[in-house]
Order: sequence, then structure tokens, then C-alpha cells
Amino acid sequence: MTDFPPRPLPPSPGGLAGGVPPAPPGSLFVLAAGGGFAAPPRPAFEVVFGRKEPDVHVCIGPDDPRMSRFQGRITRGGTDWWLRNDGKLPIRLPQSRFLLTGNEIALAEGYSALFIRTSKRREHLLEVRVIGAGRRDTLVGTEDPTDTAEPESWALDSTERLVLTALALRYLRQEPHPQPQSWKQVALDLNNAAGTRSDWTHKQAANVVLRVRERLIPYVEGLRLEDWGDPAGNMVNHQLIQELLQSAALRPPDLRLLETGID
Repeated sequence: MTDFPPRPLPPSPGGLAGGVPPAPPGSLFVLAAGGGFAAPPRPAFEVVFGRKEPDVHVCIGPDDPRMSRFQGRITRGGTDWWLRNDGKLPIRLPQSRFLLTGNEIALAEGYSALFIRTSKRREHLLEVRVIGAGRRDTLVGTEDPTDTAEPESWALDSTERLVLTALALRYLRQEPHPQPQSWKQVALDLNNAAGTRSDWTHKQAANVVLRVRERLIPYVEGLRLEDWGDPAGNMVNHQLIQELLQSAALRPPDLRLLETGID
């Protein structure tokens, strides 16, 4: 595949974690809440992101004055895409590393969720995907080896996705050493989410998660209470969350379901 011109991307509720359109190795996809941009691996090509629409390729936080007009850029240099922070606020990388103002780092192949926190209650998500060479970012079974196929994911209904997002909040935010939230906090987050019912109890939330866990037990190890010593509850939920993240059944854009300040 050689014909891959630069192009804007429409908003996508599912984000980039589940897959992207066919693209040659080295191509870059960048997505925020309002849309994004895809670029070929062209030398010195630059994708700029920030709140100053239409002067950036990817507009992020357009209504947030704490977001820099030109927060950063991703530039093709050699065989890598380089992320540079041009804004005042740090960019949180996977594994809770921080890219500070004026610094740059080479992006790894595959999917990355980047966060920019502008206040105690507001955080912006920027998704990035670099298409790998030699199938490192693809799945066997696609007709074109440069295509990125949808992962084999577990099906979740809307209620299950909402509750599991609350349970896995710290994982989706890429906090260091994350643990499942307490059932009390899960119920509180569910009741505070706009557009959802406001009578959640911790037992109701736990029952929804139990239903998903029991459905996956025949296929996934470590989801039975007897697989662990006491206390087992957190461990089985941790294993469940890990499985849902690895299969892309849960993705960082799901945080927007809770309206927890993630844009």
C-alpha cells in the first residue's frame, strides 16, 4: 500500500485502540474527542495538536483556556515519530511517565493513550497509534499484512461497559500501580455520571461485574475466587480488568461515559 495521503479523521466513540483503517507501516493516527488526523510516514511530516482550531491538525480542549493553543507536535524523524511538548502543561505518557515542556520522545509502535490534565477535575485524552512493520501492529488473518484488524474482543452491553469503566477507572487513566476502585466509589461515580440512573448501590454494581466475570470464567484463567487466597475479591477483579484491557473490550475513550472530566 503506497497511496496514503494525509487526511482528517472524524470523531470515533471507540477510539483507536480497537483498530484503524488500512495504512502502510509507519503511518500515524492521532485522535481527540472532536476528531483527529492520519499521516503517512513522510520525512519531516508534522502533526500539530492544541486548542487553536483551525491552526492545528488535531484540536484538543477547544473550550479549555488552560490548554495551550499549540500544545505539542508529532514529527517524523528517521524511522520514528517524535512527540514534542510545546505547551505549558506536562503530557502523561503510558506507565505514568511525564513529557515536560520542551522535551520530546520517540513514540512506540502500536497504541498509546496520552493525557493532559488542565485542572483537578479536567483531563484531556489524546490517542495515538503508530502502524508497525512486520505485523507488529497487525493481527494475522487480514488480507493485507499492513491492515490492522479489530482485536478479538469480549462483548459488553452498555450497562456492563459503564460499570466496568467505573471499576477500572485507575487503569484507564494509566495511574501508577492501579487497583480496582472500591464498590462504594464505583456506585458514587455511577450516580454522579450524567445521563444515567442515580440510584446505583454497591451491590448492584458488583452484581453487574459478577455477571461478566462468570461469562468469561470458562475462557480466562484467574477469575474464580478459589484461584486466589484471601482476600480474593480484588485479585479476580484485577484479572478481569487486565483481560478486558488486553482484548480492547475496555478502552480509554470509555472514560467519557462517566463524564469524569475526561475530554
